[in-house]
Amino acid sequence: MCAAIARPCGRTGMRLLASLVTMSLTSVCSAAEAYSLEEPVTDVRVRNVSMQVTIGGKVVTSAGGGKTVSHDLNTTAAYRFREKRLSGAGRDAEAYRCLREYDQASARTKISDQVSTLTLPARLRVIVAHGKRSGMLRYNPTSLLSRDDLDLIDVPGDPLAILALLPTRQVEVDEEWDVPDWAVQMLSTVEATSKTEMTAKLVSVSDNVARIEFNGAVEGARLGAITNVKLSGHLLFDLKQELVTSLDLTHIETGAIGTITPGIDSEVRVVIARSVAGSEGALTEELAESIPLDPPADRLPLEFDAEPWGLSLIHGRGWHVFLANFESDPQVVILRLLDQGTLVCQCNFSPVPQVAAGQTTPVEEYEESIRRSLGSQFGAIVARDRIPTQDDRTIFRVTVDGKYALPNGEESKDVPMTWLYYLCADPTGRQVSFVFAVEPEMRELLAGQDRQMVESLQFKNPIRQQASQRGAN
Repeated sequence: MCAAIARPCGRTGMRLLASLVTMSLTSVCSAAEAYSLEEPVTDVRVRNVSMQVTIGGKVVTSAGGGKTVSHDLNTTAAYRFREKRLSGAGRDAEAYRCLREYDQASARTKISDQVSTLTLPARLRVIVAHGKRSGMLRYNPTSLLSRDDLDLIDVPGDPLAILALLPTRQVEVDEEWDVPDWAVQMLSTVEATSKTEMTAKLVSVSDNVARIEFNGAVEGARLGAITNVKLSGHLLFDLKQELVTSLDLTHIETGAIGTITPGIDSEVRVVIARSVAGSEGALTEELAESIPLDPPADRLPLEFDAEPWGLSLIHGRGWHVFLANFESDPQVVILRLLDQGTLVCQCNFSPVPQVAAGQTTPVEEYEESIRRSLGSQFGAIVARDRIPTQDDRTIFRVTVDGKYALPNGEESKDVPMTWLYYLCADPTGRQVSFVFAVEPEMRELLAGQDRQMVESLQFKNPIRQQASQRGAN
């Protein structure tokens, strides 16, 4: 009996074993649960966000003759704000938009022995962040930012940009995915990239909290200077709340000396905490609905306040402050215009001697000061005109063609140059002189921004009288 049963049981046993193996494999496979790690675009919950940013490293400046000088860099910054997601304005980076209400935004920077502090003004507490490949485009719905304001809140690892690291499909523990190029670029805030790579991985899930780790690198240029960035860190995602609750990011950057910026060798650490807010604060639905899909053109220019001189003006975002010297001679502000990393124009401006109320420096005298200032570079005055204004200011413009001696090794190379001089006076006799230096083939890129800047000039009460004032720049 047993023998008779044993023979068929051999085959049956093999089938049973195969079945058990299959069942075991099925059980193992089903244990590898897949997770959805996305914050819904339609989620209008207001988030509380806090950020701590620390920067350490070196700033490198040119010392002439091919030599450089290295300066220690230390920055600490703190941010606290509410954030509300807005509907996307397009695909990829354009899909990331939000409103923010800042309770705190401040930074302290020490370069060698020089210490500076920045704080976001109360009138700019509400900020719109609009995703771009090169980083978040930020503006205030009612007031203009300054370059300092913009630099203060423009840091790598933006809390909205980190959402682009999340996978767009369900993933299992230990599964990796490639982060899109545009998302890596937006996270790193590198304007132009030649190489971008990043992978992310779901490392673990415990108590409904997923841990994602990421590593990547970006090669490209920032403000026309070659830069290399390495990014690494992790974030935590609450599965029940469908919410990124924290981020720890390390951003290591090596950048060459550029037309606008010094060289840099730095390590930035960004630590972010996010939670669902108990109140919406100023981020009402009415305010959210008032924000247009495309950033308004009149909200994007920046304001420059030469407070010690009692002057202010408005310029486009392509202009960057190269030097602002209000104290020692030469007292001058130098702005440089970049277009896709290319230097287009340099603007120098400063106050010039005050004249009697209702008067200006005679044009002939102003032109003579231009000839003295340019020296051998002066070619010819090709135009002179008076710019009409909507108030009682007087603006004269003198256009000069000439040549600029560009250093070329031990010799120099003559480069054609056009100088656009402006003499602007208010009814009290206070005067400011501007000079815009632009190569003739770059005039098209300048596109009248010189005149727009001069016409925006506002005279206010100066903090102090200048000890010395000069003629033309």
